[in-house]
Amino acid sequence: MIQPRKRRSINQVKEEISVQVLRERLPEQWVIHDYGADYGIDCVIELFDFVEGDATVAETLGENIFVQLKGSSSISYGTRRAYHRGNVAKGPLAESREQYDDIPVAKFQLEMSEILTVQAMGVAVPVLLVLVDTITREAYFICLNDYIDKVIIPEDPMYCEKGHKTINIPLANKISLHEDHLVPLRAYGKRSKMYGAFGTFRYQHDEIRRAAGRMLVAENMPRENVIAMIKNFASVSLRLDIWKGHEFWKPMAWSHADLSDILENIQSGFATENFDGLLEYCDVHVWRRLANLSNMYEELVREWFMPTSLAVLCSYPSPPPIEVPAGAGTAESNAI
Repeated sequence: MIQPRKRRSINQVKEEISVQVLRERLPEQWVIHDYGADYGIDCVIELFDFVEGDATVAETLGENIFVQLKGSSSISYGTRRAYHRGNVAKGPLAESREQYDDIPVAKFQLEMSEILTVQAMGVAVPVLLVLVDTITREAYFICLNDYIDKVIIPEDPMYCEKGHKTINIPLANKISLHEDHLVPLRAYGKRSKMYGAFGTFRYQHDEIRRAAGRMLVAENMPRENVIAMIKNFASVSLRLDIWKGHEFWKPMAWSHADLSDILENIQSGFATENFDGLLEYCDVHVWRRLANLSNMYEELVREWFMPTSLAVLCSYPSPPPIEVPAGAGTAESNAI
């Protein structure tokens, strides 16, 4: 009996093409780490930036994106009808059937076990589903953590009883070397750092309010100690590795300027001469704005790049000219 030679399945070919396409569409200094055995995560993208003034050496940013990488030669393209709705972070889904956006999407069925694995990881660790069309060699992404909370759960509360879910990936979520297409990846890379910063900002705000006598349990501190505390808070916050890479999100730039202004006023002696004004400014303006970043992140940022009307309005720098590939279906409702 003649023994068969080594063989490759078509799925192995598609997997190799998917990795090649993803590699081609990421900056050369970024690294793709194989995650090993497939337990729902296929690879990890580690973000690097070139050392300032030297484009021959890159250093890690300490930022990672987990990826479920899927390749297909028969992707179903179509449109998803996204009705205007209320804030799903505050309550049950409430839609307006008179207002909607038809969003060009690529559709992919994901096993429920993979969805539940991502959900168990929490929202601070970004997991992207990256879908590669092995025919056109285009790659599209969707953040599964956010998709679960902002799309699946509001629209299908009994989703856990299903064997799989169809994930709708906006075609505007294309991965390429164009800087606009790298913006979301850079933002996802910073996600864990952002959640750490949110806790820091809320703690600092509470302590400033406590020093101002605005907490249930107040703390009588000498003025010089309060000023020293505020100076330390501002310095600690400015050292957080969250400010660079968020230039596209204006609240970050505003808060960075506020913190720099606080340090300048303290170092110039102006804060000592205007202590009450400093304390008021820090409480009701600077740190209230910093503490509110977490609220905006939950309500707005986590809905960026979703197949929803709010995402259409606030995710992209300009309305992207998206064409649905030939053979795509017609618009359909949110129900899947």
